[in-house]
Amino acid sequence: MKDPILRLGCFLTGRNYKIVKSCSEASTKSVKKFLAAILIMSIIWGFIGFTFTQRYIQGSMTASVIVAAIMVFVVIHIERQIILSIGKNKWSSWFRIVIGVVMAIIGSVIIDQILFKQDVEKKKISDIQEEVYDILPLKTNQINLDIANLDTLIINKEREKAQIVDEITIKPFVKSSTRSTIHHNVMLSGKDTLIARSDVTIVDIPNPKASFIPQIETLIKSLQAQKSLKEEARLTMREDLEKDLMSKTGFLDELTTLFSILFSSLVALLVWIALFIFFLALELFVLTNKYGDKGDDYDETIIHQMNIHRLRLAKLEEASVIEVKN
Repeated sequence: MKDPILRLGCFLTGRNYKIVKSCSEASTKSVKKFLAAILIMSIIWGFIGFTFTQRYIQGSMTASVIVAAIMVFVVIHIERQIILSIGKNKWSSWFRIVIGVVMAIIGSVIIDQILFKQDVEKKKISDIQEEVYDILPLKTNQINLDIANLDTLIINKEREKAQIVDEITIKPFVKSSTRSTIHHNVMLSGKDTLIARSDVTIVDIPNPKASFIPQIETLIKSLQAQKSLKEEARLTMREDLEKDLMSKTGFLDELTTLFSILFSSLVALLVWIALFIFFLALELFVLTNKYGDKGDDYDETIIHQMNIHRLRLAKLEEASVIEVKN
């Protein structure tokens, strides 16, 4: 393949390779210049998309690569809006400047979060300690209340068990009666008559309340197990709370931490300003190259082709009018 760099440049910028080859060296250099700017922007924004997905969205390697590819795709097509425009469009320029400022802010902030990762982590630890001091008393009071309620339930159940045991000790057996009906044939007034007789038998049986004791003991053991879990949670509550807060990496939380670092450190603020200017210059690089130069013969060729096509259309329209009149 001849001149692969030029072919790649035409592919990414959207310019027609055949027309570029028929133009002067100025058009070829212009394509390669745009290609360099697009590649730089694509690499940087691909890296930003990949890192952002892995760190904050917790995406897999495949998801991170897909997001990076989408970012590169977006960057290329944003730059094409400027590269492929014919002439100087002020509205398009201002729109690209606005996009450039927004993207420069986003890019510099994300890169700062990567550069200042250790400082952000240190500040997060300090902020988490303060958050733990605020949350811990509330959680401790709640778990103490739960333990107190469990203690109350355990005491009540043990008291209920003790009452049943005392009652069984005093009355291990209770009276129970059974009734049975017996039929007899007797002669009454010379007739054979069936007479029913009910017999009541009173016996001693074990106190039925004794069956409640195993159920109460099982419930007491369950309440005691819950109490033990609550007490263990109370002992490790601070450590668990710190781990829970540290395990959650929120973009807005880290952004807030980053800005607190920037506004408290002049050096950090100067680094962010430098990165912002760098990103803004990159974002507007294609725009300045497009409208800062005098242009090349590629645009003139496109305009020439457009004028010829318009002239042909005008002549066809005139011919159609004459044909209709005739």
